[in-house]
Amino acid sequence: MNEYPIVSVVIPTRRRPSLVVRAVESVLRQTMTEIELIVVIDGPDSATEAALSSIADDRMTTICLSSSVGGSGARNVGIRKSRGEFIALLDDDDEWSQDKLQRQLEVARRSRKQFPVVTCRLIARRPVGDEIWPARAIRQGEVMCEYLLCREASIRQGEGFIQTSTLLAPRALMLKVPFNTDLTRHQDWDWLIRASVDGEVEFLWVWEPLVIYHIDAYRKSISAGRSQDPSLSWVRNNCLITPKARAYFYATQIAARCSTSGHLWSIILNTLRYPRAFLIAIGLALTPRALVYRLCPKGSISCE
Repeated sequence: MNEYPIVSVVIPTRRRPSLVVRAVESVLRQTMTEIELIVVIDGPDSATEAALSSIADDRMTTICLSSSVGGSGARNVGIRKSRGEFIALLDDDDEWSQDKLQRQLEVARRSRKQFPVVTCRLIARRPVGDEIWPARAIRQGEVMCEYLLCREASIRQGEGFIQTSTLLAPRALMLKVPFNTDLTRHQDWDWLIRASVDGEVEFLWVWEPLVIYHIDAYRKSISAGRSQDPSLSWVRNNCLITPKARAYFYATQIAARCSTSGHLWSIILNTLRYPRAFLIAIGLALTPRALVYRLCPKGSISCE
């Protein structure tokens, strides 16, 4: 075990032993060696414990929680237990290129801000093929919520996009702005938006795909969460979301899950001011639900 790791990698996992082993191996292959890896098993899971016990590398620590606290809670546990100057997050079904941490750390070291947050592009991998996301980086002066939520060039996911597995951030920032454990959806967006308003935070890019973001039937699909309630609760209670970002959120998230006339009126009221958001919303709200759910894995709408 490194006595003074520079980067602590945190992977939360639950009941996906073969996938987390793939993620772990991509961390342990990094060209940067001054790391520690903390895998947080979110609740009793003997199969995952057994799979990880076969990996002999003293840089890895496994934390087994006695009960499930959710992905955000598991991340927070790993961050609190970490010792590195920086934290890098990795979902258990994603993987990294070998030079991901080294490339991002070089960029972070050049920042003059207290909290440089470094992200990168990724390969969005589906059984039908790969895409590279995002299409563009955040613009100078653009607020994070509008970068993440607005769809002005295409309805397809990936125009503006930052995913957890791409992030490298100072541990001090992760402790100052922990993940919200009360949320069951949109945890990534929520953290990015809250972190972005800190005056000492600077978002920086390595403009190359350094992460493979696996999308399949088991994850990142709107069909896994068809209820509007968690999304409505989040957007209504988040004062950091601008009216424009809110309109596009209603268009791509609430409209895609719309099932009642009451929700349809709410969607209309929240998108009417922005014609493109309104048209997207009406199109999705009037599309049969079964067709919307079939379209989502192909990237037609945002599935976060």
